[in-house]
Amino acid sequence: MKIRFVGYFLGFSLLAAGLTAIADETRPDTISAEQYKALVNNYSNGKDCIFSRTINDWSELDNRSLILYAPTKNKPYYVSLRRQSSELLFAQSIGVYSKFDNRVCPYGGNALFIDGERYTIGAIKKLDKKTAKQLIAFNEKK
Repeated sequence: MKIRFVGYFLGFSLLAAGLTAIADETRPDTISAEQYKALVNNYSNGKDCIFSRTINDWSELDNRSLILYAPTKNKPYYVSLRRQSSELLFAQSIGVYSKFDNRVCPYGGNALFIDGERYTIGAIKKLDKKTAKQLIAFNEKK
């Protein structure tokens, strides 16, 4: 009986330690407000395009920027709107408007529809997963 208890205890202890290590590994490095501003300024002039049919999900950063995932969470894109949206932080769905060939680009009048309101896209820039997690973590902390 004691041997089983010790075995279970040891097994649960190892499992807890492993899960803690995984959680620490996936936690993004924290960035300062200056680093955040530098990243946003760098990405705010992006000219990348996304095929609208591949957009799968999004994460809002603030009332003017968000991260779109296309086609999976492994492919994040920073998107900046030309004007602020008070609806973005509470939006349940986002529509995409593309004038040409189903590509969403920061030029040519392409836009996002957020709660029925049209917002022209100012910039799109491909991110790496680490930077996307850092931007999201910074805004959750605020």
